[in-house]
Amino acid sequence: MKESASDRTAKYVEATSASLRRLRTRKFPATVAQAQYEYVIEMVRGYVKDARHYAEKRKPVTSLACIAYAEGMLDALKFLELVDFYPQT
Repeated sequence: MKESASDRTAKYVEATSASLRRLRTRKFPATVAQAQYEYVIEMVRGYVKDARHYAEKRKPVTSLACIAYAEGMLDALKFLELVDFYPQT
């Protein structure tokens, strides 16, 4: 069964909204261990791989969800000032 983009979006919006309602901020300053950072980077790589896989399998909605998640994780690392992005050459 093929899932529509609107159905996938509705699921992600509801899941993210529920996560926001349950979110609790930790005491600052929080710390990030090297191993935690590396785990997140590996997750990003995995989501990029998944996005390519689903694109090849002609499942563009799932592919888009994967790559959007990967990009969001990279954005979070950038906003937390844990990474820099160098200009393309």
